Amino acid sequence: AAARVAVRMVERIYYKPQTLYDAQWAEAAKRKGAAEAEAQRAQGGGDESAKEAATAAVEAITEPEVRDVGAAMAELTALVYAHGDERARTRALLLHTFHHARHERFAEARDLVLMSHVQESIGFSDVPTQILFNRALARLGVAAFHHGLFAECQAALAEVCGSNRQRELLAQGLSSQRYGDRNPEQEKVERRRQVPFHMHLSLDLVEACFLVSTLLLELPLLCQQRADPKRRVSAMSKAFRRLVDAHDRLVFVAPAEHLREHVMAAAGRLMDGNWREAAQGIAALPVWDMTTQPAKTREMLTRHIQEAGLCAYLLSFGGAYASASAQALAARFELPEPRVRALLSHLISTDALSAAWDGPTGTVVLSPDSPGTGAPERLQTLCAALADHAAALVEGNERLLDARTGGYGYKYDMKP
Repeated sequence: AAARVAVRMVERIYYKPQTLYDAQWAEAAKRKGAAEAEAQRAQGGGDESAKEAATAAVEAITEPEVRDVGAAMAELTALVYAHGDERARTRALLLHTFHHARHERFAEARDLVLMSHVQESIGFSDVPTQILFNRALARLGVAAFHHGLFAECQAALAEVCGSNRQRELLAQGLSSQRYGDRNPEQEKVERRRQVPFHMHLSLDLVEACFLVSTLLLELPLLCQQRADPKRRVSAMSKAFRRLVDAHDRLVFVAPAEHLREHVMAAAGRLMDGNWREAAQGIAALPVWDMTTQPAKTREMLTRHIQEAGLCAYLLSFGGAYASASAQALAARFELPEPRVRALLSHLISTDALSAAWDGPTGTVVLSPDSPGTGAPERLQTLCAALADHAAALVEGNERLLDARTGGYGYKYDMKP
């Protein structure tokens, strides 16, 4: 019974930030001080009813239920871990994970999930517990993004953002179903599972973290495969690949309006070497105002886009240079020279860039087989693809003409 009550209390406070309780305590202290001052003034007078009213006003002021929400969560979850059943322990673990991620404590939240192996058995849990797991995973991904851990962010948000069912997975709404996949009874059950509005996660923020993380991680793949019109990269995220393919099929690219369009526009600018406009476009998104520290988040994004722009520039246009100075690259991308050297060394060590360092001059010498050198440019590849399609069209027309005139195959292929 105590464990069940502890779970209920945890469910009541796990999503609330510490700043909320600090504000409540400050407001309670302010009201109590004003009431006590009024009571002292009433004590100096002779009106007994005023004294009683002032005393009652002081006693009516209640303090918030929790002062330190982190300590309360630790105490309550420890009680559940010790005396609760399997379902209660799983829910307490997920609630505690969400709480750590809500307060940007990514390492603690990640350790809770990994040490418990809850991801291996969550498929056998009930639907409300699975929804709580999805919410904790989404919040964990957002916390990883705030720390600049884009690989961890992409891994955490891939399941939630990889489909068009974010609202259902997070129990924040129902997606439109076609062909009558949901009957009225199932719809009622799903509506009862919905999370209250004040506990909702921002779907725009979750999607923005996933798309920007995927862009920064997979930008080298896009640059290396830029000569391929289809861009069929096996290691690329399927959700991001669909966005890239849809953007490439556009005949006219209008100015970006939605979140996905802004991310695709930033990807194009980075591959063209224009990192400054890409950083400004991403940092100007209003979705970052929903974070706990908007200015710090925008500064972090700008720094990582600068580094990604440097890597993309070398992978896209490295063939146009025989060598590149680390000092010149640092000035162009407004990065410290040691950081530029580290990025170039990483590209060389991972065989993404065929180059070698020239220590005395502080330059990197690009070899003839660097990206873009000796390889056909995008225009050349498109011309070759057009020639292939034209040849296939001519072949089809000739075969159709031969079928109508009674001949078979090409005239040069006809045997005597």
